[in-house]
Amino acid sequence: MSQGFNTTTELILTIPFYQWLIDQGFFGQVNFTQGITNVNDAKDWCETTTCPAPSAATQENCCIHHMNLHSCPLTDITNGLCGPWIPARGQIITHSEVLVGNALVGNWTNYVPGLYVLGQTSIISHFKIAGASIALVFDLTVEPKTDCGNGVCESDDGEDCSVCPKDCGTCPLEDWHYGLITASILFIFILIGVIYGFFAYQKRKFLYDSSWIYKYDDIKTNENRLWMGSMISRTDDKFDTGFNLTQVFVPTGDVDGKTVAIKRIEKKSFSLTKCIREEVRTVRQMDHQNVCRFVGGCIEVPNVAILMTYCAKGSLNDVLLNEEVPLSWSFRFSFATDISRGMKYLHSHKIIHGRLWSSNCVMDDRWSVKVTDYGLETFRKSCVCEDENIKKQKQVYLEPELVKSQAIPTEHSDVYAFSVILIEIATRGDPFQEEDPYSVPIDWQPPLPVFEKTSDENNCPCPDEYCKLISICRSHNPIERPSFESIKRRLQRINPNKQNPVDLIITMMEKYSKHLESVVAERTQDLMAEKHRTETLLYSMLPRSVADSLKTGLSVQAESFDQCTIYFSDIVGFTVLCSKSSALEVVGLLNRLYTVFDEIIENFCVYKVETIGDAYMVASGLPKRTSNHASEIAKMSLKIVEAAKHFKIPHLPNAPLKIRIGLHSGYVCAGVVGRTMPRYCLFGDTVNTASRMESNGEPYKIHISDDTYSELAITGGFQVEERGVISVKGKGDMRTWWLTGYDPCKMDKKQSLTEISKGYDMF
Repeated sequence: MSQGFNTTTELILTIPFYQWLIDQGFFGQVNFTQGITNVNDAKDWCETTTCPAPSAATQENCCIHHMNLHSCPLTDITNGLCGPWIPARGQIITHSEVLVGNALVGNWTNYVPGLYVLGQTSIISHFKIAGASIALVFDLTVEPKTDCGNGVCESDDGEDCSVCPKDCGTCPLEDWHYGLITASILFIFILIGVIYGFFAYQKRKFLYDSSWIYKYDDIKTNENRLWMGSMISRTDDKFDTGFNLTQVFVPTGDVDGKTVAIKRIEKKSFSLTKCIREEVRTVRQMDHQNVCRFVGGCIEVPNVAILMTYCAKGSLNDVLLNEEVPLSWSFRFSFATDISRGMKYLHSHKIIHGRLWSSNCVMDDRWSVKVTDYGLETFRKSCVCEDENIKKQKQVYLEPELVKSQAIPTEHSDVYAFSVILIEIATRGDPFQEEDPYSVPIDWQPPLPVFEKTSDENNCPCPDEYCKLISICRSHNPIERPSFESIKRRLQRINPNKQNPVDLIITMMEKYSKHLESVVAERTQDLMAEKHRTETLLYSMLPRSVADSLKTGLSVQAESFDQCTIYFSDIVGFTVLCSKSSALEVVGLLNRLYTVFDEIIENFCVYKVETIGDAYMVASGLPKRTSNHASEIAKMSLKIVEAAKHFKIPHLPNAPLKIRIGLHSGYVCAGVVGRTMPRYCLFGDTVNTASRMESNGEPYKIHISDDTYSELAITGGFQVEERGVISVKGKGDMRTWWLTGYDPCKMDKKQSLTEISKGYDMF
């Protein structure tokens, strides 16, 4: 901003400020060096003294003897400092005229000729009052003196393309902009290339995929249905039409759990060329409810064949020629509409059928017509000439110009063939009717059907429109023939009954059948879940081998075990603890404690026998025999003692839970006792001795017998200390030990089973 402007600074001097000036000694030289020491005198002198001209004004004869304005461009300083009055480089950017006056002036107005450095600038009002200098600072932003939009690029005043592109034009791109644009374009081309390459790879992979190739020997031929492919109905059908027809259609077989129709092709040799692979890839992608799906093919001579999805109702020709099949016009319109949908789909995928006749339109078990025998022109080429009789019978479906010129079929050829099928649907007879197929001329066309105008559902409800559709489909001018999309719309328009009642019945029955299946599946799932829960409960009560025997109804014989180790534990002072707790609190305590114990024993080869009150009994070496039964029980006991030390009683968090443990190894007998609530029980002196080891133990200690000590000595790695000989009720004097720890690094070293000083705790 280079134009001048006025600034006004308001200065009001207060009593505390005068007092501060006096305290700092700034009034020592005022009033002609006489000095002022009183606040009121200082205030009176500053407000009443008349100042001389600015050039003659000093602190001796004028209170405010200097006031002017400075500017400090913050972009032109170093070390973040400015001034106090000028930039660090010593150049004064703006300095206004000096003013003088007394303290009653209040507002001091200065004229600034302009600010010339763009950016942040500090405006400094400099006052000299008596012997002191003070400054008031105000920051502002200096912008260029430009007028954006006047059509002139004022570059001298700082206007450029970044500030005003309207006047100075768009700024040229920087080098990094060009680099970014180039990289972006390159990335887009690479991405397009990767996507194209991916789809090309997938397309090529699908082209050379051989999962559709089957060995003919792997096809399980269905002898019962070999020549019954066009079975119209079966006695077990839900919708019984009261007829049964078995006409020759095509052999069938089973492959990969699917029933397929087998189309044999006579070839002396076969080569799987790229052309055939492309044809196969095309038909494999066909997926429409009115198009029969391609399953695969056999390429080994002489068993070259095409496998298509098997349709149980046979071909449309079979159904139409069977007078036992009651077909209303709702059925017939449904058949024609299905064919038009299927052909529309094929034509939309650039597939010309060329063999569209009623025997190549098959029906599934829902009475839905599907177009089959399409595509694979190279694959299906036979080295054997077609039978002349069959060729004559199929000639009626070919447009005359196609027969004469032997040209390649087109979409118009398929429409012409469809017109013949419409006649078959209307007459339910052979397209030649009374004519001899071998004597009719090449350009012969079947006559239009004759309809009786009655309200009978077996008669066409719209005969004129139907005949008109036939006529336009077999027009002599192929261009005038409609597309299958147009044919489908015409059929839907002239069909008075849009919903096929038979399809509705079958759909409803299928839904009901699926509902029943889902209900059965759900009930079966519930049954299996309940069975799983029951088995889980049973396995928690009995060993798995015993439970499996009981489930199968087998009796469980008692069994003896020469070597096993029994574990007993209980809670020290449990009676006193129960007296301080309610029944529910005791149950909750035991549940939490035994849950902790159960989680620990899952990590060892042991079997939980039972829990009675606060007593917890575990065994190892049964029902599954194991040689390291003593070490498994010992390691489990050490873990349980450690867990008990850190266990918190829910309702008595400050009270410790003390347990004592006893172990003994020896001979026991085991068996199932009871029928109403069978239990797996252990019998023998070993059980009693283990119980005595526990009852004669001490809190947080594992009391083991000499037999268990001997077993642990064989394994090695365990730390024990001898308790000595004690008197055991029912057993007399026994030498017993305390199990105190385990060091896995000393496994299989008998000498490591050393006695340690009493009071040593490895935990």
